[in-house]
Amino acid sequence: MHLDTLLLTLKPAGFLLAILPLMIDNLHTGRATNLNNFILLFGGILMLVLYRTMGWSDRSLLVSGGWIIAGIAVLFLVHGMIGIPSGVAKTLMALLPWFTVESYLVLITAGLLATALIGFITRRDAPAVPSLMFAGVVILSL
Repeated sequence: MHLDTLLLTLKPAGFLLAILPLMIDNLHTGRATNLNNFILLFGGILMLVLYRTMGWSDRSLLVSGGWIIAGIAVLFLVHGMIGIPSGVAKTLMALLPWFTVESYLVLITAGLLATALIGFITRRDAPAVPSLMFAGVVILSL
């Protein structure tokens, strides 16, 4: 396998592997548990370190860490102000290491709009994780 092919498939495959337990649990129980969110967060941090160590990323770990901390602070504020469910807020926090600022904003917009549309069409609460997972895979594959 060529290095460029490995780079194109490693991050989306790692993302799918890390988010799979969360998605299965979310579809089965309708919840996003702390353990599954931790798996997703830890997988993202490992992927950040791997890409930086191998020289595949030009983003420094300090900048990435600042982005993650700032994102978590903003999500805490948003959670407190508008009252998004705690599980969704934790999932949004766990997704931070996987994406740059721009791609994260696209992910959140696409994933939550898709969730809202599904909920509107079915007239029920729709789980957010499948839409976020699909949007994440598409964004990481581009």
